[in-house]
Parts: sequence; structure tokens; C-alpha cells
Amino acid sequence: MTTTTPPTLANFREVGGPGFQAGRTRTVYRSNTEDVPATAYPVVLETVVDLRRGDEVAALAHPLRAAAGYRNVPLFDPAAGEESAPDALELRDQYVDWLVRHRATMLLVFRALAETEGDVLVCCSAGKDRTGVVSALLARLWGADLDRIGADYAATGAALAGRFARERAEAADAEHFDRNARSEAATAVAVVEHVEERFLSVRGYLRWLGLSDREVDRL
Repeated sequence: MTTTTPPTLANFREVGGPGFQAGRTRTVYRSNTEDVPATAYPVVLETVVDLRRGDEVAALAHPLRAAAGYRNVPLFDPAAGEESAPDALELRDQYVDWLVRHRATMLLVFRALAETEGDVLVCCSAGKDRTGVVSALLARLWGADLDRIGADYAATGAALAGRFARERAEAADAEHFDRNARSEAATAVAVVEHVEERFLSVRGYLRWLGLSDREVDRL
């Protein structure tokens, strides 16, 4: 007799790691999305910013979808044609590509975060890629060093080891799966370094997206 491990919010945590946001007026959390009851969330949230595509949301409705503060704000812009450039094979290259390719929807994501005052959750499917990019930028904006940003990103690997093992067993291309399931600290660090090289700072990138200084300050 085989048993199936029930899904959990194993990748739920504070952006930047435990204690990093101490002293801030609100806490921003990050998480995977699973078929769990609403009571599985360990905190009360004013807002949920769900970065998943419409088809992902249709396939698995968010457990907190009935909450007044739930918002589906897809990070991938349908008008962009592709999620990332065909030659962006490594995660670092995909993430960097997203920063510009999905500029219009990146703006909506960060604007949604700026518009809420209470505790907020940013999530996607695994809480690693789309959520990882947003989390890395937020943490850097708040003054996190690169080691902390890398560690926060890398924590997903251990948190979702069980889920990734199950998904790999069902994957048609294990090599492709392995490449995209990696959670190496250097990936998030490279994305932040790219932003700071091209836009001088995360604030510079957010202003380039179209956020006002007031909105950036509200983050």
C-alpha cells in the first residue's frame, strides 16, 4: 500500500529570513502554493499577491482566494509572447530576462505590494522563481547583504526537496527539470548584481519600472 505525503507550506517564511524585517511596520512573507486549507497559513495576512498565471490559478485555486485582500497579479505578461528568451537556459539568465521582458507586470506586482499596509504574502507555485526574484529585490531594497539574499533563495532547495523529488520522478526530461529546480545562492546574487550594474540600485530599477518615490518608500 502506497501513501501520498500531503502538501504543505514548506516554503513559507519571511522575506530575507527570520528576524530580518524586525522593526518594520509590516512583514512580507513568501511561500509556495499548495492544496491546503486556509488555516494552514501560520499568520493573519492583510494581502496575498499571487504571481501565478491564470491557467495555474484555474488549476489550483489559492487557499486564501476568498479573503478580501487576495489579488492575482501574474508576473508573466501575456503580451510578452514568451516567458523568457529561448536562449535563456540557466535560471540566472531567465530571471534577468524577466526583469525587462515583463516590465509591465513587474510594475503591477510591486505596486500591489506598495498599496497594502498590513502583513502581505507573495507567492507563486513553488515560491522559488517568480517569488524568489521579487523577494531578492525587496530584501536588497531593505538593506540585505548579498549573503543573506543568497541564503534566503537557497533555502527553497531544502524546503521543497520532497516536492521536487516527486515532480522529477514524473518529468519527461529529468535534465531540464534539474536545471530549473536548482536553488543556488549565486543565482539570486547574480540577479541583484545585474540590477545594480544596469540600474545602479533596486530603487533605480523600481523607478525605471514606473513606481514613484512614494510607492518605493511604501515597500
